Amino acid sequence: MLVTAVPIPGHVMPLLPLAHAIAAAGGQVTVAVPASIAHLVGKLAVLPTGPDIDILLTENARRTGGADLGDISALAQLFTSTRIETTFDEALRHAHRIRPDLIVADEYDTIGPMLAAALAVPWIQHAIGLPVSPPALAPAMQDLLVPQYVRRGIARIERLALVDPWPQALQEPGHVLPPDRLTIRAQPYAAPMNAGQPLLPAPGSHPRVLVTLGTVLLDGELLDALVDAVAALDNVEVLALVPPGVTHPLTDPRGHVRFLGFTPMADLLAAGVSVIVAAGGAGTVLAALSHGIPMVLLPRGAEKPQNAERVVEAGAGIAITDPAQAGTAVRELIANPSYRAAAAQIGEQISRAPDAGQVWAALRERLRT
Repeated sequence: MLVTAVPIPGHVMPLLPLAHAIAAAGGQVTVAVPASIAHLVGKLAVLPTGPDIDILLTENARRTGGADLGDISALAQLFTSTRIETTFDEALRHAHRIRPDLIVADEYDTIGPMLAAALAVPWIQHAIGLPVSPPALAPAMQDLLVPQYVRRGIARIERLALVDPWPQALQEPGHVLPPDRLTIRAQPYAAPMNAGQPLLPAPGSHPRVLVTLGTVLLDGELLDALVDAVAALDNVEVLALVPPGVTHPLTDPRGHVRFLGFTPMADLLAAGVSVIVAAGGAGTVLAALSHGIPMVLLPRGAEKPQNAERVVEAGAGIAITDPAQAGTAVRELIANPSYRAAAAQIGEQISRAPDAGQVWAALRERLRT
């Protein structure tokens, strides 16, 4: 089995529980990612494939005249033309060599489905964001994909299934779930990243607030602005996660503020976090709510506004438009137990979803028919 994903940690990590479950059941699993993020996959086999995301972004900017990724057409081109034309030929050579009998691809990944079509093997799509986020991206991607298949003489094939970690509580009202959908329990990333990294100490007498921008929004100034707003409260302890690739000192003169390098989300959530302040990425939202933790969300880019909207609608968080509002919002979440109760309800729904092993068993049944 071959796993393919957009070469961003937030797109690779959600696929790993299923990949590990397949390996645990005796399957041979290989993950195709650039060498720079191969450490994310733990003991799974790695097939170094394609350029890093920063190279893709530079190339995409050249092709689009420097258009911001807030422009749907530029984002669609990044996921389709830019990535296919820099990655597919190499990936196909590798795939002919290892001959996978199944491909699992993240929903924004265009390499995996094209490989599956070229090799005539089934493929499974793994959701990252909500089905409506952002609503114009899917058709824009489809328009750009058609000539890529035609140029290579490849006929597209339909996916075998959609594996989706989003609970019903966060789905948009009225959204019709596809008939091939299988729910999978959202699982925060837990693979160890740094040997010997000390465990986080238990929180003190004040609520512990985690501030994170995830693995995509690489903005140290925004992180500092959020931390400053939350740290101005006199009754909290602040953990701030520095995004990968951002240079930022880990020391801070304020006794109740601690900056951390990349740390698996499972370790952070196990450290007694009461509130999470974040940019609204899918991985962070699902990880927080799987532990019943309410959120303050400052959504920036891609699917984040839609994620924030659904969290707010569910009563599990507050959306803000300015980092200066973060402190007031954190105070409200701490003072009002209804937010934590709503987050806990969603967490309970997530916990009832089938785990990765159960999902793989269901997929095997589909493969047999």
